[in-house]
Amino acid sequence: METLFNPSKVAVVGVSPSEDNLGRFIMYNLISFGFQGEIIPFGRKTGCIFGHKIRSFTEIPEGIDVACILVPAPKVPETVYLFHEKAQVKRFIIYTGGFSEYGEEGKELERKLKNYAEENNLLIVGPNCLGIMNFTNGFVTPFATLNPERIKKGKVAIVSQSGGVALSYINALSEEGIGVSTCISIGNKMVLSEIEYLKYLAKDPDTKVLLLYLESIKNGRAFFEALKSCPKPVIVHKANVTEVSRRIAQFHTASLAVKDELLTACIKQARKVRVPTTDEAILAVKAAHLSPIKGRNLAILSRSGGEGVILADAAGIHGFELPPYPEEIVRFVRERSRAKVIKTTNPLDLGDLYDMESYWKLIERIAQLDTYHGIVFSTQFFHQEWQFVENLLEKVAEIMKTYNKPITVYVGGERRDVLRLKAQGLVPIFNSPEAAVKAHRILLEISR
Repeated sequence: METLFNPSKVAVVGVSPSEDNLGRFIMYNLISFGFQGEIIPFGRKTGCIFGHKIRSFTEIPEGIDVACILVPAPKVPETVYLFHEKAQVKRFIIYTGGFSEYGEEGKELERKLKNYAEENNLLIVGPNCLGIMNFTNGFVTPFATLNPERIKKGKVAIVSQSGGVALSYINALSEEGIGVSTCISIGNKMVLSEIEYLKYLAKDPDTKVLLLYLESIKNGRAFFEALKSCPKPVIVHKANVTEVSRRIAQFHTASLAVKDELLTACIKQARKVRVPTTDEAILAVKAAHLSPIKGRNLAILSRSGGEGVILADAAGIHGFELPPYPEEIVRFVRERSRAKVIKTTNPLDLGDLYDMESYWKLIERIAQLDTYHGIVFSTQFFHQEWQFVENLLEKVAEIMKTYNKPITVYVGGERRDVLRLKAQGLVPIFNSPEAAVKAHRILLEISR
């Protein structure tokens, strides 16, 4: 498996000099993301592409680690046979659709290819997929061009049964400043399924959190065992749970549904997290980047009294306690407030305190107290304050690391300012006060 993600010689099969050729886009991605290995294009038309000569199928050299196959479905089996038998290639990415998701003829093609793969110990990603995107080494192989300047490298690995969902998650996690290590578009799962990828990524040093988007589970028992044995947080976004979606998914990636209640219980028993939506998945991934939580006592700080009420409701809904602040915290806030009318309850209303340094010093004092297991900081920043915000969040990140206590941050303000702040990745920034509280509940699931 390691060579599948870290090859030194790659074949792109099905390339032509035409500008709209999909093989050309795979080569563009490999080059633009800085892949350092050798790239060999193959096609039926002679020519040159990005400085590489397009070879004919009679010129297949030894030593190819991975062959990326982009030929029509009826030609895929013979192409795989050719590369394996002539050059002993054992790892393939098959992008082409038209297999088991496309009627009896496609099912027969897939059965034929699967039998050959099993007989010869071939590893196949797909078919009907976008391939592998390893952003740590530049082995980025989708046939849709990506912009390396817009994609942030991080520690989240994505395993997605849908190529489109995979790209959406990559973009979202990059915008959030979280970033991605590896993304695998798994398609029909003819040979390799979520189970093999989960086992590989569990040991990948560049990955700390796994996000799975699945429309079907290939082997429930093996999936449960792989989840249970994975030492990292795993977020499972399982779709295909209604009758309408089941009909669509069958024509998408030949996905069959599993019993939903059984799957939820399986994921919970394995001490992983299941989410129902893409928004919840991003929230859970951000929560997984926080320090672990050891209990249900929260300290809530808010610069808005109204948001303090919302935060208190959220805390109650998610089963948290809000212990009152000790005298040392009350005194610290009163000494620095302007009108001296600040209410020192939990949630603590900081509306009369306009001092960035006091905010992080207050957060640090609370982080030192064993009474509180997590901290929520909810704020709106005014125009003149934005120049100080980065330093404040850097301090919050230091405090979280020093005291190993989760701190969630909600930042309100002009959208462009908030997006710019998120992209820097100083700390995870949550999209609402409620989300900042819910992240602690997700942490309880991850930390239990």
